[in-house]
Amino acid sequence: MEVRIVLKTRLDKNGCSKYGESKMRIAINTLSIAPTRGGAKTYLTSLVRHLAKMDQENDYFLFVTPLNDTLFEGLGENFKKIRLFLWSDNRAMRLFLEQFAIPYYVRKYKIDVLFSPGNVGTLFPRCKQVIVVHGPLTVRALRQQYAPKEVPRIFSLFYDIMLPLSLKSAQKVIVVSQSMKEWLLRQVSVTDLKIRVVYEGVDLSLFSPRAEGKRVSIGRPYILFLSTLFRYKNADKVIQAFGLVKRHYSIPHELVIGGRDPGGRVAELKRLSEKQGVADSVRFLGQVPFELVPDLYKHADIFLYPSTLESFGLPPLEAMACGTPVIGSNRCSVPEVIGDAGLIVDPDNIKEMGEAIYRLLNDQKLRNRLIQKGFERVKMFTWERAARETLQVFKEVYQEEHSK
Repeated sequence: MEVRIVLKTRLDKNGCSKYGESKMRIAINTLSIAPTRGGAKTYLTSLVRHLAKMDQENDYFLFVTPLNDTLFEGLGENFKKIRLFLWSDNRAMRLFLEQFAIPYYVRKYKIDVLFSPGNVGTLFPRCKQVIVVHGPLTVRALRQQYAPKEVPRIFSLFYDIMLPLSLKSAQKVIVVSQSMKEWLLRQVSVTDLKIRVVYEGVDLSLFSPRAEGKRVSIGRPYILFLSTLFRYKNADKVIQAFGLVKRHYSIPHELVIGGRDPGGRVAELKRLSEKQGVADSVRFLGQVPFELVPDLYKHADIFLYPSTLESFGLPPLEAMACGTPVIGSNRCSVPEVIGDAGLIVDPDNIKEMGEAIYRLLNDQKLRNRLIQKGFERVKMFTWERAARETLQVFKEVYQEEHSK
């Protein structure tokens, strides 16, 4: 294993190292993210960027690989990269790096707090550890109830073993919704005080009606569904609800479906749209480049988010920030995120979803009310707040150690 350390030593006016000061040395494990991954990448890159803006006092060490190194540029002098020259995209290699390489560097650089945001942590980190659990499929009860066929058996076994052990090794556990906290407490024997809810945020410089960005040309008015095409995201039920509205009310809209297709479901969804008689009105975009996403939101008449399984649910907030009314599911964290700023439906009730679509398209007063509520709602969810609350968790575990 080749390891290259990139450090910028901070010196005082006398040319002496400032590491002797009373400050935290925080390591961040970034091995769980890559440029092509969605929510996890948005979470960690946004959080790190805002930590860099607000905290110039403590020292940060980022464990990175060639796969994600470029995601963490221009962070400031108190952020240093520890480059591990092994490809962490392989799960077995990532496990090796997290359990053996990271503890070595934690000890070498006298790390005070290790931040592990990838659902599982380092079992013997040699320092205090804060873990983030934001992957709902890591929780057995959620997996069994809502997505029993989405995760291969070997990975289910891995999560069932590693999640309890990881939480036991951590001093604090961050989750991104109250719903996720409640599900986690049902499975893992930890105290309520060990788990902290820190909501994700919306970047309003990118997601707003006035934000500048690349344009997308759809042509016809459209309803937007934007998500990875896992079964629990319910793209099939969206097509059925859209078909119902098309047949009964002859709306002029297209249904635009965008997102990664890791399970090869597009062919199946196209057959369903043919069966529903709306094949000529359903457009599949595939994975949408990030720079095009805000414009897709801005020009949609409705954003649909009927997902059955979420730990948070950032897309509805992004759509609200762009001035697009939202229809979301009544499952897991989605109602917690949307609040009263959108319409909440049962994702298994096709008729209810179709009625909500038609209602939003034809009731201008309702549209205007939800758009204004959406603008207010997104103010509650900022990356500045997420970074501040996360930093507070770091301080708590550090102070607990040094107050003994």
